[in-house]
Amino acid sequence: MSLDDVLRETGDEILDFTKTTFKKLLLQAKNDSKDVIKETGEKVEKWMVMRANGDLDDDELEALLNTRKRTVRQFLLTQEINARSRLEKISIDMIDMVVNKLIGVVF
Repeated sequence: MSLDDVLRETGDEILDFTKTTFKKLLLQAKNDSKDVIKETGEKVEKWMVMRANGDLDDDELEALLNTRKRTVRQFLLTQEINARSRLEKISIDMIDMVVNKLIGVVF
């Protein structure tokens, strides 16, 4: 059996694995982001009400918004790092699938 034969044979396996894994990753990212978006919206709404009531001045509001912006940026950077790590693991898992199939053919 040639490498092309092995790749064709494992292609469906790899495709199914990739689809399932990406669906899980996207759902997880969506859920993680939803929490941050909700929390940010709640905080901004609260701060705007406080500003309207005179409990915060413009400088305090700006400081709170900038702090939240940094928090969201940090979350996004963490998400990016996690996504790269997961993609690397997916790539390694796919290579392992092909190598294991090849080893089974060779030995």
